[in-house]
Amino acid sequence: MFGNPEVYAKAFPHSWEAEQFRANQYALSIFTPATLHPNYAPRTTTTPTYAQAAGSGPGKRKKKTKGASATEIARDGNNEIRPPSSLPQASRRFFAPRFNPAPHALAQRIAASFPDIAAATLTDSNCLLPKGFISKVNNRGAVSLTSTNRNTPAESYAPYFDALTRRLNQSFPVGDNPWLTFTQAPTTIQLAIHLIPTEVLPDDDDQLFTFITNSLHNAKGDTIGSARYLNQDRTARLSKEATSVVVSVNPDDVPILLPALFLFSKRLKVEKMTQANRYTQCRNCYRFGHAHPRCTQ
Repeated sequence: MFGNPEVYAKAFPHSWEAEQFRANQYALSIFTPATLHPNYAPRTTTTPTYAQAAGSGPGKRKKKTKGASATEIARDGNNEIRPPSSLPQASRRFFAPRFNPAPHALAQRIAASFPDIAAATLTDSNCLLPKGFISKVNNRGAVSLTSTNRNTPAESYAPYFDALTRRLNQSFPVGDNPWLTFTQAPTTIQLAIHLIPTEVLPDDDDQLFTFITNSLHNAKGDTIGSARYLNQDRTARLSKEATSVVVSVNPDDVPILLPALFLFSKRLKVEKMTQANRYTQCRNCYRFGHAHPRCTQ
C-alpha cells in the first residue's frame, strides 16, 4: 500500500488519510500513507497521476470490472465486517432422551418453561454464552433445546450438559424413567452407495464399518460416522450379486461422494437417503401392486 492511496484507503477506511483521499485532497507530493518504505520513490511528472489512471483526468479510462471497485469501497467509510454466516438449527440443537422412550404427560409445560429453567441453570454456572433457547418435547419424551443465537453451536454448551440434565430431572416428575444426559443433535447426512458386489463384503456383518471406512478412505480420503446394510436380511442380501450400504458423512463431504464414486473397480451410484416410515413401499412395490413386509426401500 506504500504510495498507493487507493489501497491504503481500502485497508483503513476510517483513517485520516482515507478521508483526505475521499475528499480528493490527497497529494503524494505532500505525504504518503503509513511509514515510507525504504525503496519508495516519489512519482515523477512523466508518470500518470492516480486521477489520470482512474479516468477523471486526461489519461486513459480504466475498463470497468464486475463488483464494487476499491474506490467505491474506500468511499463508504461506514463499512463493517460481515458477521459469520448463520449455523443451521441442527448445529445449534442438543437433546435429552428418556431412559425408556415414552411421552411425558407435561410435555407442553416442559416446552414452555424449560428455556427459562435452562437459562437460570447456566447463570448459576457462571456461563457467559447466550441463554436464549427454543424447547420442544417429542412424542417419545425427548427434550430438545435449540439456541436462538444463530452463531452459537450446541457443542459450546457441552460443559453444562450434566447440570442441565440434573435440573430437568429435578423440575419435572420422572418416576423410574428419567432423562439421560443431554447430547448434541446428529448433523451427519446419510448416503446410500448402490451396486456394491456382495462377494467383496466381509463375512461378518460387524466388520462392515471397518471395511467400508478403509475403502472410502483409500478412494476419497474421507471418513464416515457409521455404516449399515440397506437390506438387513442377510440371506436375501447374499442371494443377489450386489447390494447397497448406507453411510453417514459430514455435510461438507457430501459433494465429494455424490453422484457416484469408483470403488472396488466399479462406478457405484451414490444418493442421499430420504426419510421414510417403517411401511413406505419401494418403487417396485408401488409399480407392481404388491408390498414386502415392513418395506423401507
